[in-house]
Amino acid sequence: MKKKILVIDDEGIIIKTVGNLLTREGYEIKTCQNGLQAIDTVKNNDFDLIVTDIRMPDIDGLETIKNIKKCLKDQKKPDVSIIFITGFADSDAHIKAKKIGEVIFKPFDMKEFLKIVAKKLN
Repeated sequence: MKKKILVIDDEGIIIKTVGNLLTREGYEIKTCQNGLQAIDTVKNNDFDLIVTDIRMPDIDGLETIKNIKKCLKDQKKPDVSIIFITGFADSDAHIKAKKIGEVIFKPFDMKEFLKIVAKKLN
């Protein structure tokens, strides 16, 4: 059975690039362009991994994941692994994100990214 990954990013090019890369690796991918859409998506789907940007308009990646984890708990679903991606190394948000999951800085090496994804899914 294919592992299911949710990719959340407000930048279409990131969604397309990461989504295509993961699809070629044999994963089943669902994408969302914002946190609110992602929270709704998680309510009706199960995922093995979530890859999300930290900085997004309206609701950032940290708040999105906090809401998703609450939703999973409320629905008595298993917790999910998280990979945050960000282009802002100077933000304290990435320090908070490290307490929740893996943090990868943009631009990232695709081979290294795939290694981290595989590690998170095992």
